[in-house]
Amino acid sequence: MSETFGVGLVGSGFISLTHLQSLRTIPGVEVRAVADVDLDRGRLFAETHGIPKAVASHQDLLEDPSIRAVVVGVPNCFHHGITMDALRAGRHVICEKPLALTLEHAEEMVRTAREKGLVLGYAEELSFVPKFLKAGELMRSGGIGKPYLLRQCEKHAGPYSPWFWIPEQAGGGILMDMGCHSIECIRFLLGKPRVAWVQAHMGTYLHREITVEEDFCLVLMGFEDGTIGQAESSWALKGGMDSTLEVFGTEGVIQADLLKGMGIRAYSEKGFPEMWEPNQGWVFPDYEWLWNNGYPQEDRHFIECMKTGQVPVESGEDGLAVLEIMLAAYHSAGIGQRVRLPFRPRGLTVPPVDLWLHPRPELGAGPIP
Repeated sequence: MSETFGVGLVGSGFISLTHLQSLRTIPGVEVRAVADVDLDRGRLFAETHGIPKAVASHQDLLEDPSIRAVVVGVPNCFHHGITMDALRAGRHVICEKPLALTLEHAEEMVRTAREKGLVLGYAEELSFVPKFLKAGELMRSGGIGKPYLLRQCEKHAGPYSPWFWIPEQAGGGILMDMGCHSIECIRFLLGKPRVAWVQAHMGTYLHREITVEEDFCLVLMGFEDGTIGQAESSWALKGGMDSTLEVFGTEGVIQADLLKGMGIRAYSEKGFPEMWEPNQGWVFPDYEWLWNNGYPQEDRHFIECMKTGQVPVESGEDGLAVLEIMLAAYHSAGIGQRVRLPFRPRGLTVPPVDLWLHPRPELGAGPIP
């Protein structure tokens, strides 16, 4: 019998529960501990979900030699520090998005994982969504001719935890929360070609009373082969959530709706208690939420890479690439110009969103392609 692969969770919120449920679908994997600075919350999470122990810090978790990998599911500002501690302790890491808030931190994470021969998985589940993977297969089959525009949208009415509204903790608004998904989904489906330029628009339309962050953003990416990517994300959508993909080609179009095309519909005036989001009226229940959203496939892939030494399809390098695009998007929205990549501002001591809130024209835009 093969040795059990022990995993520890850092954080006990929604995303940690999602990874816990996903990891439990993988034979030979056991979640052995959860770390939370709020130990009472961590203990409740552990007791509720049958995790053997809860500890008060990720450092305590790393003292357990049976834990070979950790999942970092905490506010964005802590991703770098916790990941670095785990890598230095010889543990593989699955890090939630965004990878980090500065290029220097992201580069250090990537470099350390490489030097130590460890896997740094960038948790980007849209690259594992079956519907979007099928759309990619159809695109590559040639049936729609040459693709010239990929459009991916992630929209809902706002985040589930208060820290998302705080620039110092989140780094920014909807772009850091959901826009990163759209950006990487488009990059992934195109085979990750180089992005030549970025142009973005942002605004705060629904939540001005509680945050200065953007709650809507539209990011255009010009790839080196001329293909355009359109990443649209919003915390200002009333009436549920959208996650859609459209691929436009010279001879056809492909459309995929992640959330509203399961073949099941239901109507309720009071709502369905088992569904986590507001669901009065017509709803489209998901018959297997985890699998349809790609989480078990994502975690299974990361664990397999940790066991075999393979480089994951979503790695720290991809998280670094997405961070650069997001920084360029904030800068573009701030100065009102298209920004040429590479865009690698050094020594930023403010959250990425500050590039939009307080434009810095001196960083430049580069020659317009």
